[in-house]
Amino acid sequence: MGKQFQIYLLPSDAITLLIRLRQKVDIRMLASRSVGQDPVEIESPVQTDGGIPRVECLLVPDLSVRIKLDYIENQDHWSVNTLCSEVVEVSGCHFDEKTLKRGRFFYDSGFYNASHWADKSPRFLEWSETLFRAAKKSLKRVSSLDAYVGEDADHWLSTGGIFVRLAIKGQPPLIAT
Repeated sequence: MGKQFQIYLLPSDAITLLIRLRQKVDIRMLASRSVGQDPVEIESPVQTDGGIPRVECLLVPDLSVRIKLDYIENQDHWSVNTLCSEVVEVSGCHFDEKTLKRGRFFYDSGFYNASHWADKSPRFLEWSETLFRAAKKSLKRVSSLDAYVGEDADHWLSTGGIFVRLAIKGQPPLIAT
């Protein structure tokens, strides 16, 4: 079973949020992919693809937690298996200066291993709940969006920015109101 909450963060909000969280909770940031079979620690939660910034990182309390990487042969890289790993995924929030897509904080509390359910460690689950509480307290809850919003994103929205709830290639985006 997974736990998640939705977010709208500009790149500046993502950086500010991680700074605030680090003041309250032990956090290390990892990339979701690696050229080798070991996880790669990163400095920023903001990544850029095709000139468009987005939030993409995995959060862990430290590097001693269980992290499983799978080799993706046709793409020639290793990818963190977020289902089996003790990580919190922070992703989304693509920002093209005109629109900001919704993102999320997410983790799985366990998974099916062969024929039985395997819970993640109590230490990880407690840390994840602490992280979620701290993140939510650092952001503005907007009930109409069913999401948490960063300060800069909230200001950007109030000056004409557009939040996108859902975008599917080849179709018009679903605008958040």
